[in-house]
Amino acid sequence: CKNKKMKRIILLITIILSLTCASTCCAQRLFHISRSVNRNLVCYDVNQKGNVLDMKNPIHVYWHNRTDNPGHENELSYIQRKMAYGYNILSKGKNEVEVKLTAYKKRAMTVCRHKGKWISKITINGKPSQLTEIQVKTKEGNPLNVLYVTLVGKALADGTPQTERIYNK
Repeated sequence: CKNKKMKRIILLITIILSLTCASTCCAQRLFHISRSVNRNLVCYDVNQKGNVLDMKNPIHVYWHNRTDNPGHENELSYIQRKMAYGYNILSKGKNEVEVKLTAYKKRAMTVCRHKGKWISKITINGKPSQLTEIQVKTKEGNPLNVLYVTLVGKALADGTPQTERIYNK
């Protein structure tokens, strides 16, 4: 009985910590992808060497499990990185880099500092914005059939919330 109670307490603490991590994580989180398939996240964190952007590998992309093993993190597989959740570097500047996501090459984003914090700068609704989340809606029963994605962030000029839905055609 005591052993069961202890397991429940540990599970509860793990869930609370994983939810805290997913919502507030760290100052290094650029954005994450949430999918309609399940609650797991694909996280995109800035990679630094010291206080400078790692120009060879500027973004660390990984899974954050929120369902089967809450709080556990896994690296992407080769296929996931190359076909879905990876990124390609387009250009490099002084302590910033322009990238495009593998799965959506129509819109570039820039990893840079803004007001002392690392962000992923992208255009949302025609406004320069800080990207915080990409929500992916897939067809029920077929997680490979993306119906639309929603970009979520805030305008850099005034901090107003921004969302833009992009339908798969």
